[in-house]
Amino acid sequence: MQDLTDRYGRKFPYLRLSVIQACNFSCSYCLPNGYRAEPGRPSALRVDEITRLLHAFAGVGMRKVRITGGEPSLRKDLVEIIAAAAGVPGIRDVAMTTNGCVVRKEQCKWREAGLTALNVSVDTLDGSAFHRITGHDRLIDILQGSEDVLADGRVTVKRNAVMLRGLNDGQMPAWLDYIRHRPVSIRFIELMQTGTNLAYFKQHHYRA
Repeated sequence: MQDLTDRYGRKFPYLRLSVIQACNFSCSYCLPNGYRAEPGRPSALRVDEITRLLHAFAGVGMRKVRITGGEPSLRKDLVEIIAAAAGVPGIRDVAMTTNGCVVRKEQCKWREAGLTALNVSVDTLDGSAFHRITGHDRLIDILQGSEDVLADGRVTVKRNAVMLRGLNDGQMPAWLDYIRHRPVSIRFIELMQTGTNLAYFKQHHYRA
């Protein structure tokens, strides 16, 4: 079977797999009123369905899978999902994007199941700004969870930060200080305009 390739000859060895719609944060740019389940929406994929899907994608050249959500750590069977992904022949990297709320408690289980990379979304290193953006006062715990992962050294750590004018756009010096002595890379994400966030977008969009 040939690798998955588009008409321009580009191959696709990387799959983003959303395993849940729900999130326990209420970030101002994403879910300002918190997550609300929509009646009638399909349920999340079961572990056996995920496994079958990953086998199919591995068969056409997928070598890395990133587990996303919502917030994937809300899945009670997340360790099983990670193990299933790591067990698919051909998959070399199993990554996950998370808000980091349970990293301290769960990171050992994730690593043992086969996780190789962790992206933790942290939009600011200032506790009060973090609370304003996410609706949660969890920054210290989240940062410590990342430190635990770094100290172990077997799972790579990256940071995601959505840039927001007037909320965290003055954080660049703090971020430079943070990454200077840590093997961590950070990706700054431009705020996206949607059909429901026009006023917020106009107020907080920070041009790349």
